Amino acid sequence: MDPVDDPKGYYRALGVGRDASAEELKAAFRERAKLWHPDQGGPEADEDRFRHLVEAYEVLRDPVRRRAYDESAFRSARERAERHTAASARPRPKGRSPRLTPRSGSWPFGAVLAVIALALVSLGATALWWSAERQLALADAQIQDLSLRLSDAVAAQADTRTRYRASTVAGLDQALQAGRSGGGFLFAGEVAFPPGGTELDPEGQRQLERAVVGLAEALRNVPADRDWLILVESFAAAAASPAGVEVAAWEKALLRMAVVVDALARQGLPAERLAGRFQAGMAPPDQRQAEGRVVEIKLLCCFRPD
Repeated sequence: MDPVDDPKGYYRALGVGRDASAEELKAAFRERAKLWHPDQGGPEADEDRFRHLVEAYEVLRDPVRRRAYDESAFRSARERAERHTAASARPRPKGRSPRLTPRSGSWPFGAVLAVIALALVSLGATALWWSAERQLALADAQIQDLSLRLSDAVAAQADTRTRYRASTVAGLDQALQAGRSGGGFLFAGEVAFPPGGTELDPEGQRQLERAVVGLAEALRNVPADRDWLILVESFAAAAASPAGVEVAAWEKALLRMAVVVDALARQGLPAERLAGRFQAGMAPPDQRQAEGRVVEIKLLCCFRPD
């Protein structure tokens, strides 16, 4: 690419053309960042090139800043062409060339020392500024790299969650259907939360531990050719009232179910075998105080896998 069209060398730094897409810019940045990163680039590591690469990517990945950069390049090229045309058309003066040597004279010694001192101070300040700029550029580059990794991780996690949610729902439907056609529960237990709370107290912890032991014993009796699923159920007795939806009741019931599911997963039970089901009711006024503090744990078995 002509340097006039790329005055700061941003496109050259990334190795792409002016019509590069956002995905092409990202791919080019990652490829060259691996080569030039001061700490991770290996034999081709180059701090200055890496800093320039980050600066180029930050400008070109932003549509507004990229358009401004392209427009400035076009404007600079046009102004240069106009100056060249005007210089070519201007007649050259005849006669001697102007004096290039300065007129004779000397400065006082004190003024010379003052100028030297000022120059040294200016150089020191410039060196400090460039050092700070380099550190900021490295920090920005690391943040940018982490941001790219985070976005990839979030996208992968979202895809995993979508597939897990679909498989869990399908497995729960299959298990419930099998229970109606010959299967059933090999184990049923419950965990009670304290009134108004969403964290287990000591008694609730003991109930959970007993449920884990009961699940382990029941799973030993599952035939190898049959499938099974652990169902965690919570219930909000007063999920709605004549005044509207009782949001707080939903939140408590769902949080309690999540606490139990998380505890079971931490005990080593496979996450793909865990399913949660939330049920909501509209209790009469005299029963609304009886919130659904109990979370039920059931082992559904035994149905043949598809």
